[in-house]
Amino acid sequence: MSRLLILGSTGGTGAALVRQALEAGHEVSAFARNPATIPVPHHERLRALRGDIMDAEQVSRAVAGHDAVLSALGSRGLGPTRVYSEGAVNILRAMKEHGVRRLIAMSAAGLDDPASALWFRLFIKPLRRNPYSDMMRMEEIVRQSDVAWTIVRPPKLTDGRLIGDYRVAVDHLPPGNYIFGGPTLSREDAAHLMLSQLDRDDYVHKTVAVTY
Repeated sequence: MSRLLILGSTGGTGAALVRQALEAGHEVSAFARNPATIPVPHHERLRALRGDIMDAEQVSRAVAGHDAVLSALGSRGLGPTRVYSEGAVNILRAMKEHGVRRLIAMSAAGLDDPASALWFRLFIKPLRRNPYSDMMRMEEIVRQSDVAWTIVRPPKLTDGRLIGDYRVAVDHLPPGNYIFGGPTLSREDAAHLMLSQLDRDDYVHKTVAVTY
């Protein structure tokens, strides 16, 4: 059993992380600006923490006493954002302060994947250039840190069920004939992969992309 701090717990993947972590027997702290909106029922091993990822002191208090940090942070809308990069700075500073070593952070597939489909490069990437740019900044900040980090890059996330059977590759999506909208992964399976890395070192100091 580990003491886990989960960031972005009001989103779909964050909520899946909370649920699956509790099912696995972990003690979970869910960090959110409005804990009342965390879509997970009350549980004796779940503690809701109110805070803003952009507030370094609040993040520091949240990180203290945990064994690992799992981040499923997301920005709202497509405008300019610093949520990912400034959040990473605050998280890493707090981890150093409190001696927490393990960080598993979610990013997005296709940020710099040369094999991305033409339609993705022409339409989706320009549309999401602001959040993607900040995700890239976040990834670089994490890579330059001295914690035991893993960056997980899922493709388009769905509300599908947990399957537990997916393909993982370092840096870029595994090769495949992606049709009908491109590669996908359920939020449940994204959470499953992130939690599976808590006690493994296969992908420490690596960026991994995952898809069906």
